[in-house]
Amino acid sequence: MIEEKFTKSNFIRVSQEALDFLKALDPVGVKGDPVRGNLVFLNHYRNSSTFLSIKYLVERQRVADIYSLSRSMFESIISMALLSKQLIPQDIERYQDFQYIEIYKTYNHLKQIGLERLSGVSASEVGFLNSKRNEYVSKWGRSAATWTGKPLEQNVKLVDEAYAPTCNEEHFYEYLYCQVYRKGSQAAHSSFGGLAKSVEVNRVMIDDVPLLKFKASQPHLIFSCFHSLLVFLSSARFLGYIAGRKDVEDYFQKTARYIVSEE
Repeated sequence: MIEEKFTKSNFIRVSQEALDFLKALDPVGVKGDPVRGNLVFLNHYRNSSTFLSIKYLVERQRVADIYSLSRSMFESIISMALLSKQLIPQDIERYQDFQYIEIYKTYNHLKQIGLERLSGVSASEVGFLNSKRNEYVSKWGRSAATWTGKPLEQNVKLVDEAYAPTCNEEHFYEYLYCQVYRKGSQAAHSSFGGLAKSVEVNRVMIDDVPLLKFKASQPHLIFSCFHSLLVFLSSARFLGYIAGRKDVEDYFQKTARYIVSEE
C-alpha cells in the first residue's frame, strides 16, 4: 500500500501536520459518559507520547524500535475503537478490572519462586487482589487473554465491521494487524525476522580484516514509519468519534488516502 515515493522527509512533514491539527483535540469534551471518554483520551494521550518517540527514532533510523512501538500503539487503538462504540458488553468494567488479572499473574509467579516481596503488592493488599481476580474469573472466565475475552485478531475484525472503510478498504485494521502488529511482534521478540528486516549488512575490509557493516534498511524504515503514522491517525480518529468531531474523521480519511494512494 505504501508507495516508494514517500521519504523520511515526507514522513516528518505529514506527521507534523497531523500533530498540529490534533492540537485542537486537547482538551476533549465527551458529553454523557465521562469515564468512557477519559479512558479513550488516556489511550490517545499515551499514543501521542509514543508517536513523538517514533518521530525521534525515525530521525535516527532505528527501524526495529519503530516496529516495536507501533505494535504497542496498535493494541491501544483497537481498545479505543472498541470502547468508543461500546462493542464489548460491560466494556468499562472489563477494561478496568483486567488489571487485576495482570497484577495477579506477576504476583503469583514471583510467589512461586519466593520473591513475592518484590512484586509491589503489600501483604495487606494480597487478599484484595485475590478477591478481585477471582471475581473477574467467575464473571468472564479463567482463560481470558485480553480484556475483551477475545483474541486480538477477533477484536480487529469487530473494529473493521463497526467503522466506515478507510480508503474504500473494508479490512483496513486487519491489514494494519498484519503489517504493524505481526511485523512489530517479530521486532519486539527479537526473532531473526525482526532483526534481519531492520538492517542491511555489508562486508567491508579494514586493514585487510573482513568486517560486517550494518546500516538501516531504508525500505523498512519508510514502511514502518508511515504505518506508524496510520496507527497514530487512527488514535485521533477514535478519540474524535467519541467526541463527536466529524472534522477529525474527515482529516483522517484525507490523510490516509494520501499515504496509501497508488495514483
